[in-house]
Amino acid sequence: MKHNKYLTLTIAAATVSALQIAQAFAFDASEVIKKDASPHEIFQSFFKFKQDGKQEEAVEVLKFAAESGNSAAQWKLARIYQTGDGVEQDQLEAFKIFQKIANQANYAIPNSDTWQFGADAYVALGNYYRNGINNTIIKPDAAKARVMYTTAAMIYRHPEAQFELGRMQINNDQIFGQGRSGIRNLSLAYQKGHVGAEALLGYAIFEGVNTTHNPVRGLVMIGNAQRRASARDIEWINQLYDEAYSIAKPEDRIEAVRQLQNLPSPLE
Repeated sequence: MKHNKYLTLTIAAATVSALQIAQAFAFDASEVIKKDASPHEIFQSFFKFKQDGKQEEAVEVLKFAAESGNSAAQWKLARIYQTGDGVEQDQLEAFKIFQKIANQANYAIPNSDTWQFGADAYVALGNYYRNGINNTIIKPDAAKARVMYTTAAMIYRHPEAQFELGRMQINNDQIFGQGRSGIRNLSLAYQKGHVGAEALLGYAIFEGVNTTHNPVRGLVMIGNAQRRASARDIEWINQLYDEAYSIAKPEDRIEAVRQLQNLPSPLE
């Protein structure tokens, strides 16, 4: 019995000692960056740890800066939870951080970093409300998604939000005036170079719905968006172009193809 007692005490002492050693060598992000560190300083430390294969330390740097109120660090932290880049993917955690960024932006100076990241956060929240998050309390909610997109589109003039809001409005044309509002928002996003907005606006012009009917111009816009599209958008834009091309008049097809061939390459 006495032997067991001493053995237990020895194990307990060793455990305490091991914990103390671990705590002594625990990574402390505050020793690497200051609370008021600039985004450049934060990301310099973050990427240095990543390059050295120290993923946990890299994330701790972001967490420390995010908790200190740095919106750039908060945005990056939300994105790595969203994508699972070096951490376990957690969409709900990303959602919560985006909420925090958006709330901070409400009190930010226009065009400041916090203000700009807030605009992006509102779009991210709109996407989450539109699709929901599986097995969480965040369910698909078109009304909340619309509020997020409207805020980002009207206050921050965010092109992605203008596109998403415009898409919702033209798909809900049974409410008086929604279709024309959708065209206006798509036009605003298109003027900022948004590919999806160019495609949808082009299709509306091709059909002459809530805007001037011009099938050649519409085909050219959809075709140009097709050339510029990323992997994320290429499938639905291809379908849009194929549909419009299949029902266009032969002479309109010929003229649209001619004009497309004369447009500069997207890479130029």
